[in-house]
Amino acid sequence: MTTVELMDNLAEFLKIVVKDYSTKQKEDNLPVEVYAGYPPIRTKASELSSFIYVLVTSFEDKAEPNLSTAKVEIGFSIYNSDTTQGFLSLYNLMEHVRQYILKQRTIAEKHRIILPVKGEVIDEQPFPQWQGKITTEYTIGQPTEEELYW
Repeated sequence: MTTVELMDNLAEFLKIVVKDYSTKQKEDNLPVEVYAGYPPIRTKASELSSFIYVLVTSFEDKAEPNLSTAKVEIGFSIYNSDTTQGFLSLYNLMEHVRQYILKQRTIAEKHRIILPVKGEVIDEQPFPQWQGKITTEYTIGQPTEEELYW
């Protein structure tokens, strides 16, 4: 149960959670993509897809209690070209994800959420993208110590 497994497992869970969400683009409705780790770097200015990424930003191993945890950032970049109500798609999707991670507190039968869950919307929005993040912690596996006997 490594940090990479946590990112993969949480991303797979979120793909199911947001499978019915899409954003209206000029040509078509596009699904919200979910990435484990950093999202791909955009190479064209015309790329306006909506996405969520799951990124472990740090981890900590504790002796008492015998527990390892990872801080997780769930980032959102949602496309909506509506200048007056577009931000609502970000809030709607963030709230949807928040509710599901609180309903399903254990992911892949391995990682348990540790409250609190915090949400944040950035001040300067790169219109027509609306961005925010949810941060929390999850448990990760801790190996059993092997003693050396002399």
